[in-house]
Amino acid sequence: MKPALAALLLSVIASPATFALEWTTQHLSIQAAPLQRTTKTSFEFTNTSDRTVRITSVDTSCDCLDAKPSAQTFAPGAHGSINAQFNLNGAAGKLQRTIIVATDEGTPAVALTVELDVPEVATLTPRAVEWKVGGEAKEATVDIAVLPGLELTISNVQPTSDAFTHRLEVVEAGRHFRLHLAPKDPTKPANAAFRLFAKAANGEELVFSAYANVR
Repeated sequence: MKPALAALLLSVIASPATFALEWTTQHLSIQAAPLQRTTKTSFEFTNTSDRTVRITSVDTSCDCLDAKPSAQTFAPGAHGSINAQFNLNGAAGKLQRTIIVATDEGTPAVALTVELDVPEVATLTPRAVEWKVGGEAKEATVDIAVLPGLELTISNVQPTSDAFTHRLEVVEAGRHFRLHLAPKDPTKPANAAFRLFAKAANGEELVFSAYANVR
């Protein structure tokens, strides 16, 4: 987490206060679509005080998130919003992002949170396989299932070490694959990542990773 953001979060926790900006909600949930690479949302508020309020800073918990106010100052009774855009490239799973909004009203900053659910385009089961040092070099399999409604072509498997053999099996073109792995010498500790380079039907390029260990 960014140091400045951490300090602002501490001030939010430590000092409860009455705020001039009344928020419709301070927490939102977003369900992304498969292969969606950007998404937007807004936090709406109203200045319920009798004075003009100026937003002095908007900080985010991640470089993948850009957040800006609809204006810098808000007169009494004025409505406004914090508009956020998320870059989902490389993101997958359930994620939480925070936006910290500070004003000149002399109260602690406000923490806005967004929960993102970004579906995995393909699931790898298991993602990591393992052998015991001195054991049998029996082949292990990583099952690769593509999300329903999508198709992928895996063009290349690139290991980070030559300590393992690998073989990609196409079970169902575009939909189902198996990555077969085995250590070349199970008497020695070893580890490797296997980068699977894939392309979706829309031309988008993706990379998935599986892992192998002898330990």
